[in-house]
Amino acid sequence: MRILARYILKEFFPPFIIALICFTLMLIFNDLFRLTKLFVQKGVSPLYLVELLIYVMPATVVLSLPMAVLVAILLSLGRLSTDNEIVAMKAHGIAFHQLMLPLLGIAIVLSVVDLALIDYALPRANLAYASLQRDIRRHKPAFVLEEATVMKELETEGKLWMYESTDKKSGRMLNVRIWDNIWSGRPRFSDAQEASLGFENGRAMLTLYDGLTYEPATNDLDEFRVTKFQQQQLALQLTEDLERSAFQNQNPRSMHISQLKTFIGTLKSTVPNTKNPEYILQKIRSAEVEYHKKFSIPFACFVLGVIGIPLGLMVNKGGRMLGFGLGLAVIVVYYLLLQVGQNAGMNGMLSPAFAMWLPNIVIGVFGIGFNFWVIAEGKIHAWRDRDSRLALVVSRKVES
Repeated sequence: MRILARYILKEFFPPFIIALICFTLMLIFNDLFRLTKLFVQKGVSPLYLVELLIYVMPATVVLSLPMAVLVAILLSLGRLSTDNEIVAMKAHGIAFHQLMLPLLGIAIVLSVVDLALIDYALPRANLAYASLQRDIRRHKPAFVLEEATVMKELETEGKLWMYESTDKKSGRMLNVRIWDNIWSGRPRFSDAQEASLGFENGRAMLTLYDGLTYEPATNDLDEFRVTKFQQQQLALQLTEDLERSAFQNQNPRSMHISQLKTFIGTLKSTVPNTKNPEYILQKIRSAEVEYHKKFSIPFACFVLGVIGIPLGLMVNKGGRMLGFGLGLAVIVVYYLLLQVGQNAGMNGMLSPAFAMWLPNIVIGVFGIGFNFWVIAEGKIHAWRDRDSRLALVVSRKVES
């Protein structure tokens, strides 16, 4: 049994490592193109791009690990099937469960590894990524000013702003609109005819000319106080030089499992006292989706292993390419279900727990069904072979 397990795992690890590298690179390419555009606009050192890609790596590995498990199982068992080694093993009395146990065992180990990555490495990387990206977006905003475009460099600080056009003579921005305190529940809106952006002591200052400011007058958001101004300065958290700063983010993706559980409990306790319960419920659903995702995605290593073993044994003449094609098909189905479930959980159409475990349930049911079918097929073949065997005739000479 130990020799068989070592032999199967020896076949498993080379395609697993190759598949993990390939899927990780495929997932990271989208971030690479997006970040390259940002760096071209901002004109900062490429070393920051490398640093951001390092922070993105845990998120991509967490997703690519279950994919690599499935493809590795299909390729390794496909190789054994096409070389008739599976037939030889059966001929020597090796049962189906003896082939299954080593692969399911390594799938469980990789599930634990994925869980450790998603609970320890991923929150730290997401927090560092958000911090560095914020500092980069705050760097030299004049390089990325675009007419009639909402600029979101300061969205995390609660500010959005835009302007419609630029005066060719004065160089000032025209018809400027600024949304401030958008996350506080008491937003403030400013509408100015002109504005100019400059730096004082390395800090950005937006000077507004001839405009109005609208802000809530009382706790009732239906009543606003309107203030007219001729000139007003607004400090923006933008810097002329790239500065690294500490960053505290209450995003559920940047929290550990224990922190996320506490965060959900805190949100639920505020629902009875809030004036906007739907907003809080939306945040609760989003946090619960992230909470259950931290368990469902690592468990996918085991679930995809369950369906991968019978599919790998079915590969006879198609070889490695057929196994790889089957793996891609199952992966596409799984992650489509994951995306659908995530959207349904956040929108309240399904409970967050059921929505995030739906892909595992669907793939797991099919996997268990395929395993029973393989086992039953083996028993049927054995029964047919028994009937087709020639009877052993023993003749005995009778002396007269």
